[in-house]
Amino acid sequence: MKSSRIVIITVASLFLIFNIVALLTALIPPKVVFVLMGGLIAFCITMLRLEYGLIILVFALPWTLQIKVATIAGAPFKIGSDDAVLFGMMLGWLAHMATGKVGPFPASPLNLPIVAFVTWAGLSFIPLGLTKGASVLAICGLHLFKWVEFALVYFIVLRVVNTEEQAKRFVVLSLISCAAIVAVQLALTATGHYGREVYLGGIATKIFVPGVESNSVLGAYYLLSFGIILSLLVSMGIRHKGLLIAFAAVVSIGLFFTYGRANYLGMATILLVLTISGGGARVRLPFIFLIIALCALVYFLPFVVQRMSMTFHIEQGGALKFEDSADARLIVWRLAAKVFVERPTNPFIGIGFWGARFHGAFGFSTIHNQYLAYLIEMGVVGFVIFCWLMKRVIHQILLLYRLSSEDYFCRALSIGFLAGVIGVLVASFFGELLESPRIMGPFWFMIALIVALKNIKEEELEGEEAVSEAYWEAGEGAIPPGKRFVDRYFR
Repeated sequence: MKSSRIVIITVASLFLIFNIVALLTALIPPKVVFVLMGGLIAFCITMLRLEYGLIILVFALPWTLQIKVATIAGAPFKIGSDDAVLFGMMLGWLAHMATGKVGPFPASPLNLPIVAFVTWAGLSFIPLGLTKGASVLAICGLHLFKWVEFALVYFIVLRVVNTEEQAKRFVVLSLISCAAIVAVQLALTATGHYGREVYLGGIATKIFVPGVESNSVLGAYYLLSFGIILSLLVSMGIRHKGLLIAFAAVVSIGLFFTYGRANYLGMATILLVLTISGGGARVRLPFIFLIIALCALVYFLPFVVQRMSMTFHIEQGGALKFEDSADARLIVWRLAAKVFVERPTNPFIGIGFWGARFHGAFGFSTIHNQYLAYLIEMGVVGFVIFCWLMKRVIHQILLLYRLSSEDYFCRALSIGFLAGVIGVLVASFFGELLESPRIMGPFWFMIALIVALKNIKEEELEGEEAVSEAYWEAGEGAIPPGKRFVDRYFR
């Protein structure tokens, strides 16, 4: 696009935005205006260049302004600024695909599991609608739409990122966004505001990092970045070691201040995975020193040890007694097992995606276990599809690692992100973390970068594959339409 045309479009867009803001400010609350403008700005910028829209998305995914737009079946439904930005980006993305005459969904090994997951989640609404009514069905359907919305991030990034330099820029920007969130958390902690209970509109609300709904979600978000930071730190050929050391220390402190035992367990899992794998480094020795450093850090933060030790204690007589929150989780898990066999259809199709919150057994609360939640809500079939999706994700990460024998950055990124994903999967035994928008957004964004880098590495070796394809076509005739369809969308 010529520079003069870009200037004209930019000026026209700014003029349009100014007039819309002036009109809406007089009609609707300022928060709603802010959210709508975020979407409009994202659309205008994405129309100029898709990569610019993704830069906005990197910073919009972890940060969001949530606005309650309705109360459905007793549950508040909120729309965030990230939803508006995503919607604006999707419109711009579809417009680009239409003008470029290319399909919006590039071929990917994750396409089929994603389609299967969404399809089965939709089918699980059948018993939910029959037993709970239209209002519950509507709120659960909206949350499935949110899941689809964040899964579309994967396809947008995969379509845009075509070079390794692009992927590196987005990884760096993601880490900068994480650093900003840690800085806000530590500033709130230092001033005594972090976790403090305040009353907004007569409702008790705890102050966390803006846009992050709980400590457990904040910790899981840190886990996704923590493995990458450590792996980059010990990898050969990576510069700015001093900055990475400081970043690793700050993120560790942020993780400790989430007070989440599941987060601590995820952190230990990341260290274990990186120690076993080497984290892309030639030797595993650096991780031994990292573990020693973290243990020393724990020594200077005694509340971490106290938080872990209070999980259970042994009473007089040798009886094992769990702390109240841990005991409550065990009770909920037992109830979940009963709900699983409550009806003959439950083990097969479940009670409906996101439907556990409306089951009387749980009192409009979560099950505090992502895997039990999927098993209860989507049955054995839905749970197997979820496991299949996670298997494909891990397989793509390992493929990038194997294809990057001489690329230190890609090796460090792949094994570091693998450690982060495993850490989040471990932490998800104690909370529905994979359903949180603050986790889904960065997760799908990063896995798209991994798959894009894997595709780039494969293209470097595609000569041999093209020759074998030519031999096959010469010997067998034209490629059947069915095979061409599968190769295009589900390769």
